[in-house]
Amino acid sequence: MNLHDPQALWLLLLIPVLVLLVYLSRKRLEKRFVKYAEQAFMAVYLSRRSPFYSGLKLAILILAAAFVIISISRPQWDYRERELSNSGMDIVFAIDVSRSMEATDIQPSRLLRSILQVSAFVNQLEGDRIGLISFAGAATIECPLTDDYEAFQMVLSSLDTSSAPRAGTDIARALDVANSAFAAAAGEGVLILISDGEDLSPNAVARAKELGDKGIRIYTMGVGSEEGAIISNPYTGEERVSKLDIGILDRIARISGADFFRITPSAAEIQLLLSRIYDREKTRSEVRKVNLYKEQYHIFVIIALILIIVESLILPLKRNASGGFTP
Repeated sequence: MNLHDPQALWLLLLIPVLVLLVYLSRKRLEKRFVKYAEQAFMAVYLSRRSPFYSGLKLAILILAAAFVIISISRPQWDYRERELSNSGMDIVFAIDVSRSMEATDIQPSRLLRSILQVSAFVNQLEGDRIGLISFAGAATIECPLTDDYEAFQMVLSSLDTSSAPRAGTDIARALDVANSAFAAAAGEGVLILISDGEDLSPNAVARAKELGDKGIRIYTMGVGSEEGAIISNPYTGEERVSKLDIGILDRIARISGADFFRITPSAAEIQLLLSRIYDREKTRSEVRKVNLYKEQYHIFVIIALILIIVESLILPLKRNASGGFTP
């Protein structure tokens, strides 16, 4: 069983309070009675009342209140299949923020050029949810899937290589985090991976295949040049040449059923990528069948109503030997 609003069950703590209030009201009745009559007449006044039936009525009302509270928490079980029409897509951008992205073989730098391309891409979207992941040696969800494009652009513009929690480039980790981001939504979508392809882990292609099998297409965008550029380690001063690795990015895209694109200063690839995504992805995700829990709160409401009706039919009076009520 699943509870849609489990917090509502905290209201069950009111039941002991209700019992306490009933007890206090009984004590208050006794105090008020002795103001106008002798204490001995209390037993005469209550002689016709049945402690058993009075207690039974109270127990039934408390049980009915418990069922009402349970219904408020919206219990759900069993499944029903439903078709959901999807007017937009879930698109997650995974951007490499490793030190190699500081290379200037594409102006103003690989990272800044990537940010500009993504910003231009987002400006042409309408009705799609977008998310953002940054990755280097580790991956982080910077912006979960949202339709707030302005907030996304603010987070995007703040990306910097110094914010990477771990040095290196591990594309497999970025794919794992993207998998979690899509799993929290509908389970399918489009991942746009932007990197220079200098991957230090051997698992990226295998992870890409797993995502592709789940219906997640990984469109890769390579940034940089194959000739490369010299970058230096800010801590050791060591210099090395960083080159664009088209091979790994192309394999990741193809094994997931998508395509590889190369980032250029003209940004012509943005229109081609948009066209490819909308032509392919819109047709396959326009209508989606999902299994949803069945709402069962009405069962508990009906039980509560039955209990209230039963309670109203019970008279809290003592019965005599003939089965009637004591006059």
